[in-house]
Amino acid sequence: MIAASRRTFLAGGSAAILAGAAPALARGKTEADVAIIGAGLAGLAAARACEAAGLRVVVLEGEKRIGGRLHTLRHLPGAPEAGGIQIGAGYTRLRKIADEVGVALASGGGAGAGIADAPGNLYVVNSVTATPQEWPTSPGNRLAESERHVEPAALLRHYARAFTRLAGPDAWRAVMPESDISVLAALRQAGASQEALRLIAANFNGNSLAGMSQIGLARMFAIFASQPGPVATVTGGSQRLPEAMAGSLRGDVRLGQTVRALREEPDGVTLYLAKGMLRAAHAICTIPLAALRHIPMECAMPPALARMIAELPYTRASFAYLLASEPFWEADGLPHTLWTDDPLIGRVFVLGSEPPMLKLWTTGAGADLLDRLAPQDAERMIVDRLAAMRPSSRGKLRVLHLHSWQKAPGARGIYHHIGTGMVGDLAAAISHQGARLHFAGEHFGRTASGMEAAVESGEAAAQSLLARI
Repeated sequence: MIAASRRTFLAGGSAAILAGAAPALARGKTEADVAIIGAGLAGLAAARACEAAGLRVVVLEGEKRIGGRLHTLRHLPGAPEAGGIQIGAGYTRLRKIADEVGVALASGGGAGAGIADAPGNLYVVNSVTATPQEWPTSPGNRLAESERHVEPAALLRHYARAFTRLAGPDAWRAVMPESDISVLAALRQAGASQEALRLIAANFNGNSLAGMSQIGLARMFAIFASQPGPVATVTGGSQRLPEAMAGSLRGDVRLGQTVRALREEPDGVTLYLAKGMLRAAHAICTIPLAALRHIPMECAMPPALARMIAELPYTRASFAYLLASEPFWEADGLPHTLWTDDPLIGRVFVLGSEPPMLKLWTTGAGADLLDRLAPQDAERMIVDRLAAMRPSSRGKLRVLHLHSWQKAPGARGIYHHIGTGMVGDLAAAISHQGARLHFAGEHFGRTASGMEAAVESGEAAAQSLLARI
């Protein structure tokens, strides 16, 4: 075990990098009261809170854009989203900030990936196409007799009874260790057939059923139950919100500033950049832990936090954006959304008819497959497979863009999930309060998920920092 008072090194070669840089440091001289690592929602929320308390803030962002995992693809027709979209009814912190910075929200977010209220799914399972009405008797339906009436997209919800029920969104942090079993184990205990497990895994918002704790799903169900009501989206694109937040700051937001290593010291934090260094009295690190684990770091931290930085899983997700020559889905009479057990295709959502755009979304092993293919091969295979699944699309589709979150060095995944056996350590990591180096991000949300969790954690880190000044 690593004592909380010891200096902890993370990432290979960190000692050599940090030791080599140390002599160049002008000790004691600080450029800012607070250095924020990451210009996503968590970092910008933390920066706003620190500035409101009168502190000098510098925000460092490795990418050459603001927003983190809010990413509006403005170079594509219709400016579709690659990152966060939905603003839940209970996103009170985020909605308050949007109002303060003058960013309008539009009601009716629908599924967040396709046209709002698009009816049902068109299923392609075991190479057989079926509408929801056809599914119970489809030759492709190989579910157990007790499951045959359940659509593939609804199987996880059908087995919701399999998962621990939580009293509220924050109750996950106090569950007993014996409840921290995998989603796979919980589903098996509930009697899910092997085919049901296969179909649930086909488009699961995680990397595998075995790798996610059932408490992660229980927490998600509790969050949804606590905030019923319509969802919203950011008018003009999700990225407008963090851009407006950055514009409201007095201090610098420095883009293209990659942090190569960092060191926490008794009187401050030193950040080693691609060019030069920055020293601040405090630092708040908000980048995903999947990215942070690749940055050499020396600081005092408890074992639970060290483990989460090293091991907390992030869902691998890859997308393809397709332009159609015409909205063929309006003429063939079939459901707009395509749901498949083909790992390369996953799900395909209609984004709109003007322009006629679609978004392919695949996760886990499917994302790995898409990422391994040469782009031209991936584009050809996607178009060919879609033509076979939905003949009305034949000759009418063209892939404009492929996007992989796990290939992005500042993200390395689309969002975190609670790994099997990690509930206790994640809860302890969230409760950790650093001396000079503090942590935030959607992975450290206590009562919220997604964008609201990012804001919640950023503001909490700022308050922890301010309490030490």
